[in-house]
Amino acid sequence: MDREIPAKERLSKRLRVIPFVFLLLILLVLATHWLNSYLKVAIVRESDILTAPVLRGRMEGSFSADAVVTPLSSYRLEAMTGGRIEALFYQSGDYVKAGQTILKLSNDDLRLNLLAQEAAVTDQVNNLSNARILNNQSLQSQRLKIAEARNALTREQRMYQQKMELKRQGFISEEEYLLAEEDFRIANTRYEYLVEEASTDSLFRKQQLEQLAGAVKQLQLSLQQVRNRINELDVKAPMSGRITEMDLKLGQIIATGSLLAVIEDDNRYYLQGSVDQYYLGRLAEGAQARIRHQGTDVKLSVTKIHPRLVKDRIQIDINGDIPQSMKSGQSIAVEIITDSLEDVLYLPQGQYLYDGGGLWVYVLDADSKSAARRSIRTGFRNIREVEVLEGLKEGETVIISSYKALKDKDKVRIKGER
Repeated sequence: MDREIPAKERLSKRLRVIPFVFLLLILLVLATHWLNSYLKVAIVRESDILTAPVLRGRMEGSFSADAVVTPLSSYRLEAMTGGRIEALFYQSGDYVKAGQTILKLSNDDLRLNLLAQEAAVTDQVNNLSNARILNNQSLQSQRLKIAEARNALTREQRMYQQKMELKRQGFISEEEYLLAEEDFRIANTRYEYLVEEASTDSLFRKQQLEQLAGAVKQLQLSLQQVRNRINELDVKAPMSGRITEMDLKLGQIIATGSLLAVIEDDNRYYLQGSVDQYYLGRLAEGAQARIRHQGTDVKLSVTKIHPRLVKDRIQIDINGDIPQSMKSGQSIAVEIITDSLEDVLYLPQGQYLYDGGGLWVYVLDADSKSAARRSIRTGFRNIREVEVLEGLKEGETVIISSYKALKDKDKVRIKGER
């Protein structure tokens, strides 16, 4: 049979349980706090992070532009005359001197045309020679006729003057005098006619000779053009340089105007840059530029700003001592320097700024064994540094490697290498 427990005893037992409950609650709160603190702390190895100090000094205003290494002098060699490739003397990558034959073409139709043009020139030259001979013969004949007519006129004039004197003295009749006058007038008319005929005929033959000479000249020009086109079948280098583009094969048919090769002067280069229109207000000719090549800064300058925008970007030319080890067509980032700020705090640019939205960073403690998350405010930026306006002091050290692995922890514990 069960015994009934008095109410006073039951209350005493409950009171004894209360301290254990409070103790359990305190342990639970402490455990929760410790767990939350543990979850907000990231543990990394020292070798897995990069750090940088907060510096004070001069900060250059700049922006980045994409550029391509471009030769100062290049030539696109095109086929002036079509034909079939008979011989290739050079290939892409070879160096050629001006005047050297790169390849040889053949064109049978062009050579047949040359023969036809040469025959036509020969025939026309013969026609011109024959016309000159006939002109000289006609000129001599006319001169002879004019001389005979002049002599006859002189003779008839003398007879007419004699008959005139005899008639005045009454030794001859009127009829005889009139016959002498008529003979004189006929001789004078015949002489004038021959002179006029010779002049007209000379003018006509002169025009004929000029037309024949013009036709010969035109045919000779056509013949020279055909010869020039045949000479163009031997394709020569127009300048000294390196062949950077040529993809041809023996027997290949080449049309007039086709690209045969690209020759570039591989000793002199410039950078052809492309800048977003956002930076137009900060861009000026003469601005300093800089590239990083094999660990060294190379100083350059903007020499030309092209006047036209292409797809919201402006083209610029950048000149200077371009390293010889760079190759035509190589892409490279260029830093265009526009202005500068003096005596400012700054940090290096990096992915860590984008991971934190530019609003906070991890700052190392004095012992460099841990880092805490701290809010910052940034200002001016270039492609290398960012200005720090608030939140950091000169000499403090910041983790600048990516924050993605830290998962937005409040603190970072840094383990040394064993």
